[in-house]
Amino acid sequence: MSDVHDDLVSAAGKIFAHRFDGVIKVHLEDGDPIWIDGRKQPPLILKDAPPDTEPDSVWTLSCETMRRVLDGERALESAFISGRLSIRGDMSVMARLKLEDTHR
Repeated sequence: MSDVHDDLVSAAGKIFAHRFDGVIKVHLEDGDPIWIDGRKQPPLILKDAPPDTEPDSVWTLSCETMRRVLDGERALESAFISGRLSIRGDMSVMARLKLEDTHR
């Protein structure tokens, strides 16, 4: 795993702080995937898929866009509307997210 990937995993653990009853696979176009298991409180941020689990939603975006979302420079909704984030699967997962604002 690269340092960039490890930094993204660490940052994701800070903002995905609330249970959302789903599993997201974040497919990074230029890096290894990140799995977010929101069936737990707090959600688990994983480098590998949870055992015997299919994702409810698959997000595809670049490492740069993911970093900007995690750093609070870009909203998820804005990334989606602009086409920088594509989502397959259950769209309601994104609606259930309550991301922690760690940038105040």
